[in-house]
Amino acid sequence: MSVRGTVLVAALACAVPLVVAAPGHSAPAAGGCADGGVMTGRMIPGTGSAGQSIQREVTLRDCLSPFLPGIRGGQFSVTIPWNATTVPTAARFTWSDGSISTATGFGNGVWRITAGPATGHAIQLDVADTWNGWYLSSADVTVTGAQFVS
Repeated sequence: MSVRGTVLVAALACAVPLVVAAPGHSAPAAGGCADGGVMTGRMIPGTGSAGQSIQREVTLRDCLSPFLPGIRGGQFSVTIPWNATTVPTAARFTWSDGSISTATGFGNGVWRITAGPATGHAIQLDVADTWNGWYLSSADVTVTGAQFVS
């Protein structure tokens, strides 16, 4: 076999697992929501620095998980004390079937569900921008999806 043929075979052997391993826009094995949207942010009076908090909301779509039977989407909302990075915050998921899950979390985007569907599990919001400033700023950010991490 020529050098060119060997390189081609090696390239194809590496490419095939990538094609198989990258199924596209699907939820992970534990499930989650494969699509999000723009997570809005606005400053409101609150408990953070200078008496301010950040109100954030995003719609999650294409949800599929054994932790969320029959649920196909939901609305995530949270009020974050501004410039108070060590204070846990309380969030709310209002699911497509009308049920509500409450959760607590920090700026890493991981929310431990404390009541409602998926109690005891943690779900992480995946943002398009890897900068965790969405927790510190009221700037809108794109959520690409959410996945259960425990």
